[in-house]
Amino acid sequence: MIEEQKDIIIANPMYDAVFKALMEDTDNARYFVESIIDEEIVEIDFAKNDYIYYIQEDPENKSKKIKIVRMDFVATIRNKDGKEKKVMIEIQQSLNPIDVFRFRSYIAKHYSAHENIIKEEKLVVKKDKVTVKEQIVDVRSIIAIYMLGFEIEDAEHLASKFVFKGTDMIDGSEVHTQHPIVTDLAHEAYYIQVPRIKPEIYEDWDNCSRLLKLLSLFEQNWFVDKKFLKKYVYRITETETDKILKKMIATLEKIAADPYARRVMEEEEFMAMNIDFWKQTIVNKDSIIAAVSAELAQKDKELAQRDKERDIARNTIAQRDKELIQRDKELVQRDKEIEEYRRRYGKLNGAIS
Repeated sequence: MIEEQKDIIIANPMYDAVFKALMEDTDNARYFVESIIDEEIVEIDFAKNDYIYYIQEDPENKSKKIKIVRMDFVATIRNKDGKEKKVMIEIQQSLNPIDVFRFRSYIAKHYSAHENIIKEEKLVVKKDKVTVKEQIVDVRSIIAIYMLGFEIEDAEHLASKFVFKGTDMIDGSEVHTQHPIVTDLAHEAYYIQVPRIKPEIYEDWDNCSRLLKLLSLFEQNWFVDKKFLKKYVYRITETETDKILKKMIATLEKIAADPYARRVMEEEEFMAMNIDFWKQTIVNKDSIIAAVSAELAQKDKELAQRDKERDIARNTIAQRDKELIQRDKELVQRDKEIEEYRRRYGKLNGAIS
């Protein structure tokens, strides 16, 4: 049963500025990632790049910039076997399926980024001369986490994980390998469908998993001010597990009380509306172009059919002309034969007389 706490008002973390402020705290970031990937984060920090915010021009107003959250972290993960590995973690939020093209470009950048190649210096002694050379010792694996503000129609799962799986092409059995040629060319991806976070999944709050409790922050219900601010209605216990969750709630509470944060969210909402307008305009234009293209294709088809019929007609006329020429030749030949017959008949007639 949900026990409401009407006194707690938090900012909606589905707004980029709010999510960024929430994740700038290392403890919050660790808790967030650990809860989703279900592995221990030994160490986590922002990646050394300039990709925290993706800056995009507003199509309607070139002087304005649209800020889209894209947060990258470098982390050391300790798996359940006790082994540690360095990974690149990319977290993105999206309200529109069309952003898949942006996601692809970011993943591609990670694969080509030099900072994701781990090198170490090695002393080389040659002919009593010592030099220092760099050599590649490892490549960071990539983990992508996507917070989706829309539902995937054919996937009803609130949270889903997609990981590389090998299959023997001969007998269909699973292939297990940790060789870098395989693991470094594939990446884990986690998808959270925020609209599928419903109040009914929290009816037995005490038995909810750590992941579900984390996702309660992103639940799109209980709004008190458009979609900027909402009540947080779940009572967090004092256990060690929920300690960071309480801290995250406190962070969101602080953001909700900040008038500047409200203005930023309003600006973000306005920008999102502009983006949606231009995306819809592009979709409409694409529809018109597709319709015109289809009409032109139909006309081309009709013209091709007419050309074919004209060619057939030309071939028919050519055949008829050929037949007429042949008939003319035959008539000329018959005229010659008749003339020869008359000549012979005339001679024969004269002889008889």
